[in-house]
Order: sequence, then C-alpha cells, then structure tokens
Amino acid sequence: AGVNLQTTQEKIAETANFMYERKMMISMIVNKCLQQSVLKLIGTDEKPQDFSAEEVSILARNNSVMRSYNFHKAYMSFMFRLHDDSKHYTEKYLDCIDNTWANLILQHAFQAFYTGLISFWVARKSRDEDGQQWHDRGMRSKLALKKWAESSQWTFENKWFLLEAEESYCNKDFEVAKLFYEKAISSAKDHKFVHEEALACELAGYFHVEFGDTEKAMEYFLLAHEKYHEWGALGKCDNLFNDISQSVKVKGREVQH
Repeated sequence: AGVNLQTTQEKIAETANFMYERKMMISMIVNKCLQQSVLKLIGTDEKPQDFSAEEVSILARNNSVMRSYNFHKAYMSFMFRLHDDSKHYTEKYLDCIDNTWANLILQHAFQAFYTGLISFWVARKSRDEDGQQWHDRGMRSKLALKKWAESSQWTFENKWFLLEAEESYCNKDFEVAKLFYEKAISSAKDHKFVHEEALACELAGYFHVEFGDTEKAMEYFLLAHEKYHEWGALGKCDNLFNDISQSVKVKGREVQH
C-alpha cells in the first residue's frame, strides 16, 4: 500500500523469524519471494537467502506456491523493464492458475493488476497472432480490476484506470489513453499509493516517448523518479534513470520500452 520499502523489509525479516520458529514452510517460501523483490527494489547489497532443498521440493509439488513464485519473478521483471523475462514468467504464472486455490482473495487482485500490465506490454510488442492472445489476457485482468474497483474504489480505482490506459494505448486510442494515464496518476495520489503513482507516471512517460514528445515524457519520468525515491525504491530509481537516459536521447527516435 505504498509503505516505505525499508519499513517493509524490517517487517518481512520479523515475519521470517516468526515463521522459521514455527516451521511454517509454505508461508516462509512466499515471504522469501517478497523479500527478494523488496531487496532488489531498494537496491541494497544485502542478499536474500537461497531456497533450501526442502523449500525447492515444496515449490515443485505445490502449484499455489509456484504461482506466487512465478508472479514475483514476473513482477520484478516488469518493474525493471525486462520484456522477455516478464513474458516468460507471466506464462508460467498463468499455467498455474487453473490448479490453484480460489482466486477471490486480495493477493490475486494485485496479481491480476500486474499480469494485465505485462499482457498489454507484450501485446504491443508482438508482431503475430500471439499479440491478440496477450491483449485478451490484459482485457480479462482489466475487467477483473473494474469489478474490484466497484467493491473498493479507494484500493482499486487507480489500478483499473491504469489498465484502461494501457489497453487504449494498445488499441491506438491515444487521446483516451492520455486521459486514463492522468486519471490513474490522480487516483493513486488521492488514495496515497505512492508506488502506483510512480508506476503510472513511468508508463505515461514511455507512452509519450513513443510519439517523440520527449519534453512531456521527461515530466512524467522525473515525477516517477521522485515518487519511487519517496517509496524507498532506490534500486528502481537507478534502473529508471539508466533506462530513460537511453530512451530519451533524440526526439522522435524509435525506442524499445
């Protein structure tokens, strides 16, 4: 919910000790996946613990745990703009869905959000029939988030708006996309989701780079950098700086994003 990442990491460490003492193996694996994501976002030199042989065995047998593992891999690949890895781990995540526990829990709403963002990204970069399949996946995620937004506007409205923006971008409804990027940013700000305000700004920046409007893109990228820094995601700040340094070199240049 936009809590500073250093605080989040401290809570994860406390939770890990609690779970270890009680031998809560499945919960320990999910917690370790979260810890790996947080440490990478922070950009710390601290290395997360590797999975034990017993944990690897559980991952191989338990589809629900493997779903969570693949989601975190897809999420981090997306956050650091690794397109092929995002696609790969999202496919593995989706393969797990049919055989997992019920989907009507909060965690899966957030997973649907990032799966949708990755799906629209992959769809835009696809040059064959595979693109339509990814577009359809993104649309299903968007409709799911719309339903969640009806139950909790505070928590899910900005996520739904951002998926609307990305779908409109895919569909070449560029004016509609601009409107929904702004709505997503405003909603995230109003509802105190600083990390998702940062993400919406970043994606709006890439949208404007596509059309050579580097001045507008830089406005969004600088705000995204500010908000990621406020969140404590210093590793992501470094990644964003390097990425936009390559993306916004020459106005109108074709970029990979």
